[in-house]
Amino acid sequence: MLFLVFLLLLSLGFTQYGQIANYLLISIRLVLVAILSILFVREWWKYRHDPQGTENRVTPDAGDSALRRFRRWYYDSSR
Repeated sequence: MLFLVFLLLLSLGFTQYGQIANYLLISIRLVLVAILSILFVREWWKYRHDPQGTENRVTPDAGDSALRRFRRWYYDSSR
């Protein structure tokens, strides 16, 4: 479904709404980059002094497990 939405937006590039579609796609990309950046900085900030979380008694939350899965996928490593 998402593919069809982006295909529709890309097809608008050949119409009079091309510039609007271009700005919309750029905005979507920047928002996704900002969200991922915030998540990665959050994880780095939380574990910068104590990677095991023992000193601060930090428990992993749902965001941490999602970031670990993304990191394993990106580096193509196993658990």
